[in-house]
Amino acid sequence: MRRHTIHLTGAILVAIALLFSCASTGAKPEYKAGTFQGSASGHGGPIKVETTFKDGRIVSIKIVEFNETAGIGDAAKAAIPGRIIQAQSLDVDTVSGATDASKGIIEAVADSVRQAGVDPASLKGKSAKKAAVKAADEEVSCDVVVVGAGASGSAAALSAAESGAKVLLLEKTAQPMGAGTLAGGMFANGTAAQKASGQADASEWLFKQYMAASNGRADANLVRAIIAASGSTADWLNANGARLTPIDPGVGGQPAHIGAPQIFMGYVDGGSAAIASLNAKLKERGGEIRFETPATELIMDASGKVAGVVAAKRDGAKLRVHARSVVLATGGFGGNEAMMKEVFGEKVVPGAIASDSGDGIRMAWKAGAAKYGLETAQFFYADATPEAAKMATVGDVWNLVEFPLLWVNENGKRFCNEEVVFDYSQMGNALYEQPDAVAWMIFDQGLVDTVKAKGTIALADIYGAWKDAPQRYMEFNEPCDTAANYRGQNTPYDFTPFLEEGQKAGIVVKADRLEDLGSKAGINVENYRRTAASYAAMVKGGKDSQFFKSAKYLYSLDKGPYYAVKITTRCLGTLGGVKIDEGIRAVDEKGAPIPGLWVAGADAGGMYGNSYVQVEGGTLGFAYTSGRIAGQNAAASALAK
Repeated sequence: MRRHTIHLTGAILVAIALLFSCASTGAKPEYKAGTFQGSASGHGGPIKVETTFKDGRIVSIKIVEFNETAGIGDAAKAAIPGRIIQAQSLDVDTVSGATDASKGIIEAVADSVRQAGVDPASLKGKSAKKAAVKAADEEVSCDVVVVGAGASGSAAALSAAESGAKVLLLEKTAQPMGAGTLAGGMFANGTAAQKASGQADASEWLFKQYMAASNGRADANLVRAIIAASGSTADWLNANGARLTPIDPGVGGQPAHIGAPQIFMGYVDGGSAAIASLNAKLKERGGEIRFETPATELIMDASGKVAGVVAAKRDGAKLRVHARSVVLATGGFGGNEAMMKEVFGEKVVPGAIASDSGDGIRMAWKAGAAKYGLETAQFFYADATPEAAKMATVGDVWNLVEFPLLWVNENGKRFCNEEVVFDYSQMGNALYEQPDAVAWMIFDQGLVDTVKAKGTIALADIYGAWKDAPQRYMEFNEPCDTAANYRGQNTPYDFTPFLEEGQKAGIVVKADRLEDLGSKAGINVENYRRTAASYAAMVKGGKDSQFFKSAKYLYSLDKGPYYAVKITTRCLGTLGGVKIDEGIRAVDEKGAPIPGLWVAGADAGGMYGNSYVQVEGGTLGFAYTSGRIAGQNAAASALAK
């Protein structure tokens, strides 16, 4: 079955040889010699390591199970074991952008240490003393400095380098990061592949989609410019190794998009590989990339022009970068909990990328740029609630939420036509607007029995349209394969283990009578009983007179026991903050450009209203295209006589 999760499973082996001398002080710990397996919880699931001890030292660490998202946890996987061995301590720095994965590895090693007969607490505070001499500050110059090595920043840096500029790309994390590493693909119109297949121009359709979704609040000139350059941007990405292929609308599990123009270009190798390819091409053209080097402020010259950035090096020193043009592409502020709550309220779900903390947005504002689109977040699809984090069967939350079951909120009320599950942005928005951004999916034992006998195909055929012409691309760096997904739908599946484990975890409630689920779930009992009775009557009558859901999705509710599964929404990140023009220049309240400053991707406002648009690949299409335009224009400005 397809699981809409950002986790990777399977054993991943990382062997770290003893290459470093001991940096700890004091007596050697009295470890038992040998190899001990330790485990801990990461963000995506269990992390297991095998730690080898010899002669009072940690001599190797192998990561044997790692469930973190590909492209996010990789830097922690590569760096943390070596840091522990070098320091002979658990008191090591985590990797920026992969904090949860870093902590999980450290705690798994601590578990190994405990099994080797040593108190892990004794390995904290044992790192080598910081050098007494402060690392020297550094000063460099370039034509264009780009802040943020995600999709938009990497595109900006490479396009600037191709334009002849000397480019420096700064990234606060230890590897390319951002939502572009997790996405499935971008929207594009007028690609070489689309033209070769005779596909009609979709400019008008795309423009109307964006403007309608924003209710007229989007910047029409910006929207038009991005659409016009999207096709050539996709071709440019392909030419630079970030491979994309045309994919039918709806392939990713959103039947509502079937029949729309084919404007989606899916990743062939995944987002992490695509962005790594752009970074490699940048280096080939003489560009420089510095990781773990977060920019902290803009440099302004006497005339008020942006003239570079100040960044922090990992050794604690400052890096001053003098540049004729600056591009900010730091991914929005989804990882900044305080900023998210200030804008969206207490119930907000944090964004998927913890390192997206609004750095670029705040720097642009300080330079005089206007605010625009700050209230736009990408609430997209559904998620399990925190209680489910350690459940072995948590993937079944996503296996159930694909289908339009009865949904009720904490007030016991039905709140939407549940066919919103067929469009992920509508689904996410509907869930977010509920109290605490929480809902309960309601179904009966009859549904469980049906799926156990026939598979989820009995609920809805999501992938059958491609039964004879399968398609495949990479999303969340995992295959999205219609053939595999269709087979999964047609394979009998038993939700019982999930329902039993979910009851223990507190995300599933079970009752012999439909009307009793409300009290067991802790939701408004009176409202719920009215909702349950009304919905059951509509099911029997074969017509949804409340929200007009198709009769084929009015699943029977006549066989007890009954179940309710708790879900919330998922926030991929924010989609605005700084006002820009169609040249991707940051502008002030009057629309006048801030000299020397461009803002691309999720830091930039103007492409949306207060919601993600219902266009597949909308965010990534804007990220890559705005980044490429920003890089070209920043280079042209920097190199102008």
